Amino acid sequence: MKLWSLFGFEAVVWTFGLLYLALIHSPEETHFTVCPLANLGIDFCPGCGLGNSISYLFKGDFISSFVAHPLGIFALIVLTLRIFTIIKNNWRKYA
Repeated sequence: MKLWSLFGFEAVVWTFGLLYLALIHSPEETHFTVCPLANLGIDFCPGCGLGNSISYLFKGDFISSFVAHPLGIFALIVLTLRIFTIIKNNWRKYA
């Protein structure tokens, strides 16, 4: 049985995304961005900094997390609840 059929494809994608932010991503690094607003030179984007904010949260730096994006902790809570909801619903199918 494939991993995404047991846990749900969306849950697997979100889990690996959060693992990337927790283990690999370093917010201090500069990187290429696919954000169209940032690529147009617009400084404010409501989504930019969200990944950095979550990464700072995993590293325990709550002040930098809030500075990077004020909704980082909210996004982490929502994603975590979404992952658990998908897994719970998929396991009901196989129980």
